[in-house]
Amino acid sequence: MCIIHCLGSRLSENPADFPTSGFYLLIWVPKIATNHTRNVLRNLKQTLSKALKYGLLISGIVIIAVVGLIGFGLHAMEIEDHYGDYQEIYYESKDSDIIVNEETSEFGIVGKNWKRLNIRTKEKDSTDLYTFVSKASYYSNIKVYRPKTTIERIEQMNFKDVQKLISEKKVELIFEHQNE
Repeated sequence: MCIIHCLGSRLSENPADFPTSGFYLLIWVPKIATNHTRNVLRNLKQTLSKALKYGLLISGIVIIAVVGLIGFGLHAMEIEDHYGDYQEIYYESKDSDIIVNEETSEFGIVGKNWKRLNIRTKEKDSTDLYTFVSKASYYSNIKVYRPKTTIERIEQMNFKDVQKLISEKKVELIFEHQNE
C-alpha cells in the first residue's frame, strides 16, 4: 500500500512520515514497484493540484464576470429610471457638447460623469439633464451639438450667438430628440 500526501511533496509508504493535516490519496501498489511507478504517482499528485487550481481560477473568473454583468445591468437600469425617454441623450453626449432646448430658447454645456449628465447654463452653474429639458413641458425639442474646434467664451454667449455657430457649421449635430 502506498500513501500520497496531496498537500506536500513526499511519496512514502510509511504513514508516520506525513503531517496530521492535509488530504491523502491511498493507492495500492505492490512492494516490487519500480521507481517509474513512484514517479507516475507523484505526477498524479501534481495533476490533482493543477486541476484544483484551474477549477478555482475558472470559478473565480465566472464569479467576477457574473458580478460585472449584474453591476452593468444595475447601472443601465439606474440611468433608464432617472432619465427615461432622455437616456439616449445621456449615452450620445460627451463633455463640452452644447445642448440646445429650442422650446425655451436655452442652451448649456454638457458636463458628464459616470452617473449623471449636468448642464451648465448662464443662469445656473449646474442643473440635471432632466430638469433642463423639461422646463417648459414634457414636449421639448432637444439638440446636442459637438464643437469642431474649441470655442472661446461660450459661457458668455447668448442663444443668438449659438444659432450663429450652428449656421456657420462650427458645431456638428450629434443628436436630436423630440417628444411627441
